[in-house]
Amino acid sequence: MMKFIAKILLLLIISCSFSCSINELDENQYNEVLEYGSDFSIMKKMEDFGGVYKIDGVVVDGFQIFKKNGFSWARLRIFHTPNMKGPVCNDLNYTIALAKKAKLYGFKVLLNFHYSDTWADPGHQSVPAAWENLSFEALKDSVFTYTKQIMETMDREGVLPEMVQIGNEINNGMLWPYGKLWFEDRVANWDGLSELIKAAINGVKAVKNAENIPIMLHAATGGDLTASEKFYKNIIYRGVDFDVIGLSYYPWWHGNLEQLEKTIYALSVQFKQDLSIVETAYYSNGWYPEPSQWVLNSRPYPPTEIGQYNFLLDLAETLKNYNKVKSVFYWKPDELDIPESKVPYLGRSLFDAKGNTYKGITAWKNGQ
Repeated sequence: MMKFIAKILLLLIISCSFSCSINELDENQYNEVLEYGSDFSIMKKMEDFGGVYKIDGVVVDGFQIFKKNGFSWARLRIFHTPNMKGPVCNDLNYTIALAKKAKLYGFKVLLNFHYSDTWADPGHQSVPAAWENLSFEALKDSVFTYTKQIMETMDREGVLPEMVQIGNEINNGMLWPYGKLWFEDRVANWDGLSELIKAAINGVKAVKNAENIPIMLHAATGGDLTASEKFYKNIIYRGVDFDVIGLSYYPWWHGNLEQLEKTIYALSVQFKQDLSIVETAYYSNGWYPEPSQWVLNSRPYPPTEIGQYNFLLDLAETLKNYNKVKSVFYWKPDELDIPESKVPYLGRSLFDAKGNTYKGITAWKNGQ
């Protein structure tokens, strides 16, 4: 009985300590310069297939709508050799064209290297076909050269990004099998992954005008403090020099806002890097993929237009408690229902299927 009471007291002390720290940060370190961005990687595809974006039924350029609503960053992904089918369309020419338009509207660009011919995420990190069967040393050289060439081309085209993301959701590694983090024997390949990340970063820094561009590393662990700490501690221990910790946070996968805040608080204290929620989103039209997880993790926000809006308001207010959190990015806000494009409309867009704005697009501006 005494042991049980002792455990309860310990939990209360930990909870009080965390709450007091949060309250202190609220009072003394409230962040009034949180920047807002979105991943606009699919916008050009939507427009190429005749899609338009509207406010109150009036057609307005997509970037202009986001700019009017307080967004200032454009995250753009790039694949190595995509097949150009559906959303797998982000080759260099496509990305440069999209970056030019984003900069025309005054957006800063975060370039997101996937180091794959298709989607890279915690469950898929396929090495580009051009790099299959290389030795590990040859692969590192290829990563360096490819990264350098992309950056040089973007520099010549006048669209050098303001930040570069090395890999996408790489908490399980990247460029599998070379940089896969976990194998069947459960021996972690931290050294191999770190060497590949360093090669990519060196490729960025080898470009004269890109020497001082901030580097982001991105893990899909927003609500998982243990996994977040483990990933960044091991990468930093192996000498990887980077500037921004990027986290994915989708509440139906990554937990509630309290879990996210515990992760942010701990990372802010432990590491010198700034933080960004580089991917987030919420459903707006009543559809969601895992109902059981929805009930567990996503209350009190229903998957409706107003639920999406309220989630984004509360997320921003949570992030503003921390000066180290510099930005938050909405993922795929620009989807439209255009069957010919082969881009599925998943119901997390900030527009309805026909391109009319949802209230959620105003949330971050209204919360400023």
